[in-house]
Amino acid sequence: MPSFKVLLVANTSWYLYNFRLPLLRDLRAAGYVVEAVAPHDSYTARLQAEGFTVHNWLVTRSSVNPFSEAHALVDLLRIYRREQPALVHHFTIKACLYGTIAAKGARIYRVINAVTGLGHVFLGTRKRSRLMRRAIRPVYKAAFMARRSTVVFQNAADQEKLIQLGITDGKRAKLIRGSGVDIEHFNPAALAKAPSPGAFHQPLQLLFPSRLIREKGVQELLEACQRLWADAIPLQLLVAGAIDAGNRSALTPAELSTLQADSRIRCLGHVADMRAVYAAADLVVLPSWREGLSRSLIEAAAMERPIITTDVPGCRDVIDHGRSGLLVAIQDARGIELAIRLLLDNPDLSHRLGKEARRKVIAEFQVSLVNESTLHTYQRLLGVSLDRKPMLQGLF
Repeated sequence: MPSFKVLLVANTSWYLYNFRLPLLRDLRAAGYVVEAVAPHDSYTARLQAEGFTVHNWLVTRSSVNPFSEAHALVDLLRIYRREQPALVHHFTIKACLYGTIAAKGARIYRVINAVTGLGHVFLGTRKRSRLMRRAIRPVYKAAFMARRSTVVFQNAADQEKLIQLGITDGKRAKLIRGSGVDIEHFNPAALAKAPSPGAFHQPLQLLFPSRLIREKGVQELLEACQRLWADAIPLQLLVAGAIDAGNRSALTPAELSTLQADSRIRCLGHVADMRAVYAAADLVVLPSWREGLSRSLIEAAAMERPIITTDVPGCRDVIDHGRSGLLVAIQDARGIELAIRLLLDNPDLSHRLGKEARRKVIAEFQVSLVNESTLHTYQRLLGVSLDRKPMLQGLF
């Protein structure tokens, strides 16, 4: 296979390191010259220590200043013209939009735009969301209907939504389910003290593994916990996530201080390696309003944790209700409370759900399967025969 140069592009080095490092490694092992494009941050050095060049993209994730955004677009065009890759793979929305424009200016004809989730603009029902959706729809359509663009979705609902809106079409859309997890790394058998699912602690250890933003359902979970505490149910809430300063719906520092002051809540902040946290949890609850495909749920499932989540895209894709976890309605604190009570009262059910959750991850979400699908997409776009895979033998 010829040695093709490819660039993986995102609005933070943090994202590429935490979610796409296995893909970077597998692409390199398959014979690609693979480099990263992202703003330099505290995770840049970790990518560089892995042997990857990280081109510094001068973009600010949360900025809406038109001059700053124009500068970010020009800077990305400069990188593309200088590096001249055979293919660019964009993650996060600014990378997708600006990257597709920059690819056209740099005459790069193979573009993958990865939709990691639809934001509130596409999902909101308020007048402001509808007006914003109408305003930005032509921009999205220009990027996702471009001849050079392949659009990768993490769940079928997001894919169908954008097809219905005319932003992309079935010819360009492809479903690849998430970024995958390493089932050997997230393996309870590898931890000496990992309890069996359903073997509950006293007090019950309830884990919320997410950034502290309202769309993750943190307020509904807190309300459910208050109901349980009011009935004197011994329960400790573990919060593994930090405030996302770049997100407008993040909890405020004052709200975080209130959580930290409650002795029944342990705020762990951002945890680099979640295995021990999952292993210490009796139940994992993520009542998110919507996900692209929840990485934390897949990790928890791989660790055989009984899971309660919402019946929304990106969550119900991970959990089969009553088989590998429980689904509740969106923004339903009472439903969360009842689901916790059900599992607390039925440890055998919790055990079965945890075991089945890991089996589903092995069958559908392990990183080798996800990366193999991505590599096949690269081969198709680059004209490499899928029957000739000398560089891929032994990888999967």
